[in-house]
Amino acid sequence: MSFQYINQKICICLATLILLSGCSSTHQQEEYSLKLNRQRVQISQNSQIDYLSYIVGSDEDKENVHYKPIDSSKLGTYQVEYINTNSQGQQTRKTLTIDIVKMYKNHIYSPQNIQPTIIENPEDITALVNKTHQIPDGWKPGDLVNVVDSHQQLRKEAAQAYKDFYLAAQERGIKCYAISGYRTNETQSLYWNRQVQIRGEEYASQYSAYPGRSEHQLGLAIDVSNQLTGDRLSEKVADSAIGKFIISDGYKYGFILRYPKDKVSITNYGYEPWHMRYVGKKLAKELHDNELTLEEYMEKEQ
Repeated sequence: MSFQYINQKICICLATLILLSGCSSTHQQEEYSLKLNRQRVQISQNSQIDYLSYIVGSDEDKENVHYKPIDSSKLGTYQVEYINTNSQGQQTRKTLTIDIVKMYKNHIYSPQNIQPTIIENPEDITALVNKTHQIPDGWKPGDLVNVVDSHQQLRKEAAQAYKDFYLAAQERGIKCYAISGYRTNETQSLYWNRQVQIRGEEYASQYSAYPGRSEHQLGLAIDVSNQLTGDRLSEKVADSAIGKFIISDGYKYGFILRYPKDKVSITNYGYEPWHMRYVGKKLAKELHDNELTLEEYMEKEQ
């Protein structure tokens, strides 16, 4: 057998291996990669759940994804595991947290019966606390101080920022009164229970935070008004000078309007033109410039 013939054979074999290798690589690249478009959702009690709507991909991709349905008649927090098996038998798993809740108008839901995520960074000025994110039991800020012209308290950094905000408002002749700042867990429990007893769970779910899930417990939130007596905390604050100043200048001092009128479905709280949250100047400006809530920002960062 000639050397030329052997060389040709080797070249043909190498070419075949390269071609097959390329086909295999392309096939692997085309394998579906399981992804979910949400990490956590809230579903009204007794509703049908469209499990496939939370999977990213085509209808063909979703055909090979398996999961075990849950009983939506029972209130509570559940984990649904999605499993996809590729052509090599390898499995990819993703978990979706589903809260089965009492759902009210405007898609506001009750925080009761939910198993919240316990946050790991309560000392961080950007910490997210809401109906599904709770402060660790027993945690309290260690640097509380009185805010200017009030017996209300905030953490030191937030209190200084509020003082700057307050003095700037005063220079413009705008009245600004601190109504509620830091609250202990015990105080927040009284607030929540009183709202439920007097106005019902639906109203409480809209305007009061469940104990442990209130920004006031972080020492970073403060409710302000244009008056000290009467109807101090109502939507009327929005039309007052201080309400307008919160919107126009609050971010310059590190504060955001935490529960805007057009973001109720995202924050899951009613419109509160009096509730300011300190997040620091940098983040406050970014949220203001992009018209984002803290929830939207955190989701974007994940």
